Amino acid sequence: QVTEDLSVLAEGILRATVRRALDTVNRSSNSTPGFCVLAFGKLGGGELNYSSDIDLLAVLDESGANNRERAELYSRVVEMMVTDLSRHTEEGTAYRVDLRLRPYGAAGQSVHTLFALEEYYKNSAEIWEIQALLKLRPVAGDAKLGKQTADQAHAFLREAYLADDIASSIRRMRTKAHHQLFRRSLAAATTTDIKSGPGGIRDIEFLVQGLQLMHLKNHPSLLEGNTLAALDKLVDEKVLEREVADGLAEDYRFLRRTEHFLQLYDDRQTHSLPRQSEDLEALGKRVSESAETTANAFGARLERCRERIEHAFNTYLPKTSSKHTSS
Repeated sequence: QVTEDLSVLAEGILRATVRRALDTVNRSSNSTPGFCVLAFGKLGGGELNYSSDIDLLAVLDESGANNRERAELYSRVVEMMVTDLSRHTEEGTAYRVDLRLRPYGAAGQSVHTLFALEEYYKNSAEIWEIQALLKLRPVAGDAKLGKQTADQAHAFLREAYLADDIASSIRRMRTKAHHQLFRRSLAAATTTDIKSGPGGIRDIEFLVQGLQLMHLKNHPSLLEGNTLAALDKLVDEKVLEREVADGLAEDYRFLRRTEHFLQLYDDRQTHSLPRQSEDLEALGKRVSESAETTANAFGARLERCRERIEHAFNTYLPKTSSKHTSS
């Protein structure tokens, strides 16, 4: 409920920001013809946490495909949107905006046409980029264009991908995240980071998304951006056993709750557990809502949770020897 409420709030603020930017740039605050913003990631899945970035994609309708002036106009809308959301003020910052999941990442254009998106995902996108489309949904601007864009993007998810290629792609992303943690804070960060470390939040998300990609062609109902809802659908389609899915859902809620308190405690984006015993105990008491919780008890609960997650990840997304092929 908390992640859903935070997502609804962010979506409302984003819509108001887009309207403001359009009003400033083209003096039309009552409509947003031919322009929309879609969300990837946690906002796309309706599961935003307290200090999440918001991952966005801006799209222009085809009438602007050959109109440089119009494309530049809506690039200014995107620039203003990002500035308004991420500017540091006396009241703080609304949201950090990340546009790197768009085609070509940071080097890509700020606004894409439907045709350009189709060409990219058909000819250039890698499997991890197709995977990201599982959470893509329209959140602001022209609703009709947003739906058309999402429908077109989701069609690429129904392509047949080899299970080995999907598993290999996900394991490479996982290994890369572990290496980044190791380089940032040496070995300790790999075990204290509850998002990207072994048995962390990302392991559940990657496992769920991997299974969705593997089975979506034969089971269209698996097109679901929310992690907990997707777990239920994997059970409905007999991809996961109910006991396994319920266990993953319980562990996911526990880690996300821990993540919330970590970020509220320091008022910053962090996923690393405190290293001092008294700080870990304070965190455990907040998460468990019990004054009796000790650092050792909370640490042991976290360790059991992460062991279960890592076991499920390795069981249902086994290591493969196949080489990755681009989509």
